[in-house]
Amino acid sequence: VRIILLWEVPNYNNPNVVDSIELVLVDVKGSRIQASIRKTIMQRFSNMVKEGWCRIIAKFGLIFNIGKHRATNHSYKPNFFFKTVVRECEDVQLP
Repeated sequence: VRIILLWEVPNYNNPNVVDSIELVLVDVKGSRIQASIRKTIMQRFSNMVKEGWCRIIAKFGLIFNIGKHRATNHSYKPNFFFKTVVRECEDVQLP
């Protein structure tokens, strides 16, 4: 996938604290999906995800895409776990 958008979601009670990193991903077919990296594992993945980067992401969970930070209409979103694997990939023709 290519990471086409990335933003930090601040804590509701303390805007100086980041609760999650949200990503919008696009695949070779042009399909978009939102993904989440929760606060407890942000440090593990923060240097592996940047806007514009192409990545292979494996061993993630799927959760319902609900809430006020919904960036795509997809019903589900990948949720990163400690066991999630993020690898570099060749810069293929992704939208």
